[in-house]
Amino acid sequence: MSTAASIRLDEVRALPVVLDAVTAGRMLGLGRTTTYRLLRQGVFPVPVHRAGKVWVVPTAGVLAHLGLDRLPLLSAHTCGCGARGDHTKEGEP
Repeated sequence: MSTAASIRLDEVRALPVVLDAVTAGRMLGLGRTTTYRLLRQGVFPVPVHRAGKVWVVPTAGVLAHLGLDRLPLLSAHTCGCGARGDHTKEGEP
């Protein structure tokens, strides 16, 4: 796999809740052909779902498979949704 095709760690925070099959495969170091072959055979390394004719892969499953779900970068309240981890106002104990 070439460096240009890899997903950088700083891109992980911006990932959507579900991924298309090619993106999920790319994150796992798989090419397009191998990704679809594994999906057809039912042996893709993470849980997948079929939505009509499209395969969708939950991002959480890919991150867990790669061990990235335990990174401080991805801890609670860092999803970019605007929620803060501490709900105290400045100056309050």
